[in-house]
Amino acid sequence: MGSLRIQKIRLQGFRGFGTSAQSFALPETVAALWGGNSQGKTSLAEAIEFLLTGHIARRELLASAKDEFSQSLRNAHIPAATPVFVEATFLCTDGVVRRFRRTLTTDYDGTQACASATELDGVPCSEQDIEAKIGLRLLHPPLRAPVLAQHTLAYVFTASPTDRAAYFRAVLDTQDLEDFRVAVANIIPTFQPPNSFELQKLGELEEITGLDAAARAIRNAKTKAALAKALSTAIELLLTQIGVVAKPSLPERIQQLDEELASRRALAFPLDLFSRKALGPWMDPAGTLARAIAEFLRERDAIAEEVRRLIALFESALAIPAVHDCAAPIDCPLCGREKTLTPERVAHIQSQLTANENYQTAESTLMAALRSTDAKLQSTADTVTSALPRFMLVTGAERRKRQFRIARIAQLSANAEGTKQWATAARRLWREATQQKRALARTRDRIRSALDDVATWKDTPPLVDALGELDQIYASLEVHNATYGQVVQVIGEPLKKAVDQNAQIAGWDALLHLARSPDAALEALEALRDHNTKVKAVEQAAREIEKANGAVADEKFADLSAQILEWWERLRPGEPTFFSAVQRRGAKTKRTIDLKVALSAKEDRSDIKLRDAVAVLSQSQLHCLGLALFLARAIDGGAGFVLLDDPVLTSDDGFRTNFQSSVIEALLAAGIQVIVLTQDYKSWKDIGHLWGHRGVSQFQIMRDNAVIGTEIKGRDDALATMLVQARPFISSHDGDQRKTGAARLRDVLERFCKELLVKDRRADGDSQAMISDYDGKNFGEFNAKVFSLLKLDPSHPGKLRVAHNLVTPGSHDDAPPSQEQLRGVAGDLNRFKKDYLD
Repeated sequence: MGSLRIQKIRLQGFRGFGTSAQSFALPETVAALWGGNSQGKTSLAEAIEFLLTGHIARRELLASAKDEFSQSLRNAHIPAATPVFVEATFLCTDGVVRRFRRTLTTDYDGTQACASATELDGVPCSEQDIEAKIGLRLLHPPLRAPVLAQHTLAYVFTASPTDRAAYFRAVLDTQDLEDFRVAVANIIPTFQPPNSFELQKLGELEEITGLDAAARAIRNAKTKAALAKALSTAIELLLTQIGVVAKPSLPERIQQLDEELASRRALAFPLDLFSRKALGPWMDPAGTLARAIAEFLRERDAIAEEVRRLIALFESALAIPAVHDCAAPIDCPLCGREKTLTPERVAHIQSQLTANENYQTAESTLMAALRSTDAKLQSTADTVTSALPRFMLVTGAERRKRQFRIARIAQLSANAEGTKQWATAARRLWREATQQKRALARTRDRIRSALDDVATWKDTPPLVDALGELDQIYASLEVHNATYGQVVQVIGEPLKKAVDQNAQIAGWDALLHLARSPDAALEALEALRDHNTKVKAVEQAAREIEKANGAVADEKFADLSAQILEWWERLRPGEPTFFSAVQRRGAKTKRTIDLKVALSAKEDRSDIKLRDAVAVLSQSQLHCLGLALFLARAIDGGAGFVLLDDPVLTSDDGFRTNFQSSVIEALLAAGIQVIVLTQDYKSWKDIGHLWGHRGVSQFQIMRDNAVIGTEIKGRDDALATMLVQARPFISSHDGDQRKTGAARLRDVLERFCKELLVKDRRADGDSQAMISDYDGKNFGEFNAKVFSLLKLDPSHPGKLRVAHNLVTPGSHDDAPPSQEQLRGVAGDLNRFKKDYLD
C-alpha cells in the first residue's frame, strides 16, 4: 500500500472563493501558498477540511456559538445558482487515482448542521468511501482531518477534561476499548430489576419498627422452609411487641396478626367500607331466550286453541284399533254418527296430535329458557350489588357512626381534589347500579308473568326489548364502574398508608401477604438475587476493562510522548523548558489527561521539575506544543498528507527556520506530503529556496473582487504579490502608513510598465528581453513607450499618468493621498495587469 497524496485541488463558492473556480496541482512533496490577511488562506484550509469531513472544526470547537455560523460556508456574494463545491484528485493508497468531490446542499442554519453530497469519479458515494476507497482514516471529532488551523492549535489546552480525554483516546486509538467498556456498563440499565408485588411488600417490611433483623432473615432466605421460619419469627416478634402471646404455628400467628390488623384499622378508619367485588361480565340471555320465544310462537300458531282443548279426546279415539287402522268410513265413537269418521279425518287427527307434540316441546323449551334467564338476571342483580362499595350498602347512620365522611377521607388521603373526583364517581356509579337493578326487576316481572300462563302469554316483544335495554344499561354501568376503580385508586393507597401510620400498623399488611404466599415470595427473592448477581458480574467486568484500558493507555501515552518530544525538539531544540509527557492524572483517572512540561535550570536538563503545560508555557511555546501534538497524531493516524495553516506564529522568527528545515525534512522522511499556508512572505520564499530540489510548488492567494473571490496564482506573479503587500498600507488611517502604501504602489506601477515593455519586446522577437534591462530607469524614461502600448481604452494612458502623479513623492510630502485615492490607483493597476499582462 502506498501513501495517500493530493494531486490536484479544485473549488468554487466556498467561503472566500467565488464564482471563479480555482484549480491548482500539487507535487508529492511540498507545496507553499502565500497570502496576506483576509485573502483566503483559512477558507482554503477549511475547504479541504469540509471536503474530507463534511463540516468545519471551528464551528464544533465553538459549540456555544454554533448559531453564529449560519450561512457561513457559501460565499454571500455569488448568485444563488452557483454551485458550491470542493474537489480533490487523490493518488489513493491502492495506487489508483480517484477524484472526490463534495457539493454543499444545505448551509449551516442556527444549530442545524450543514448537508452535502459526495461523488467519487462522478458517481454518488458514501462517507465510508473516504476510508474504504481513498484510504484516509478520519480521526475522532472535532479534529478529524489532517488539517491544522490557528483555531485548532489550542484545542487540547482549552478543551474540557472530558473532551480532552476523548481526544487522546482517539489519538491513541483506544476509543474502541473505551466504547467497549461503555457498552458493557450500559448493559446494566437494560437489566430491568424484578418489580413484582411480592418485592414491593418486602420493601414495606422496613416500615415495621424493631423488625430489621427479621426482615433481613426473610430477604436472605434461600429455601421455602427457611422463608417460612423467618416469616413465622417475624410475626412472633411483632405480636410480642404489641402484647399478644404468639401461638405455635404459622397459620395461627397469621390469623392472630390479621385480627389485630383489622381491629386497629377499624378504630382508625373503616377502610372495609371501600371493599367490593369485581363486576362480572354481562351474561347476555337475549339470544337464547329470543330463539325459544320465536320457536314457541311458531308452534303455538300451528295449532288452534280449540284443538289443544280436544287433544285428550283425539288421543282416546286413536287408541281404539278400529279408528287407528281405519281404511274406510266408520261410525264415530265420540258422537255416534254413522260413517262420519273417514280415513282422511283420522289422518287429520293424527297430524294435529303431532303438531301438539311440537308445541309441547317448544313450550317446555321456552319455560326452561325463561327460568334460566330469570336466574341469570337474579345473579346479575347480585353481582351489581356486590360490586358496589360497602359504604353504599350500609345506612347513613352507620357511616356517620364509623366516621366515614368525605372530609375525613380528604384529610387522611391529603388529596382534596382526588377525594372530590372519587365522590363524583361514586354518585354516578350508584345511579347506574340503581338504574340497572330497577331494569332487572322490571324484566324479571315480565318473565314471571310469562311463566304464570305461557299458553296465553302475549307480552313477547316488550320482554325482548327489555333484555336489549338491559344490555345497554350494563355497558354504561361497566364504564362508570371502571372510572370509579381508577379514581378510588388515587386516594385508596395514600388513605391506607395514612390509616396504617395513624394506627402504627404500617407494614403489617405486607408481612401478612408474604406469610400467606411464601412460594411467590421465594420466587421473587430468587429473581432479585439473580438480577443482583448479573449486575455485579457486569460491574466487575466493566472495572476489569477499565483497568486494562488504563494499562493500554499508559503504554501508548509513553509512545506518544516520545513522538511529541521529537517534534518539540525539532521546533525548539535545547530549551530549558521542554515537553515531558502526556499522561493520566492518576492510575484510577480516566477523564483527566495532563500535559506535563519539564523545567530545568541546568544546561544538561537535569534536576527537572514537572509542571502543567497550560500554566507554565508561553503562548509561543503552547503554539509549538500544539503543532507537535498535531504532527504526532497525524503520523500515528497514518495520514499521507498534512495541511498546515500558519504553523508558526509570525512573531516566532527564531523558530520559523527550524520548521522550514528540520520539521519539513522529518515530515518528508516520514512519507508525508506537506502543504503549508502562510501569511509570512519571507517564510514562503525560504521554503521555496530550501526545498526546490524536492520539487516544491509555490502559489499565491489573493482576492480583489468579492464575487469572483479568492484566486490562486503561480509563484511568478510578482506584480500580484506586490499589490497584495501594498493593500494593508493604503487602507490605513495613519498618514505615514499611507505614504508607505503610496511608495509601494509606485513600485507596482513601475513594475507593470517594465513587464509591459518586456512583453512587447518579446512579442517583437526579442527573446532575451528581461526586467533587469530596466534596472535604474524610472517612469519618466520609458512612459512614452508605455503610453503607446495602452491601446485597449483611450482613457488608460491618462489614468496611468494620474496614478503616477498621486504616488510619486514631492507633491504630497505634507499631505499623503487619501485612502480612496490610493484604492483607486490600486484598482486601476490591477485592471491594467489583467488587461495587458494576464
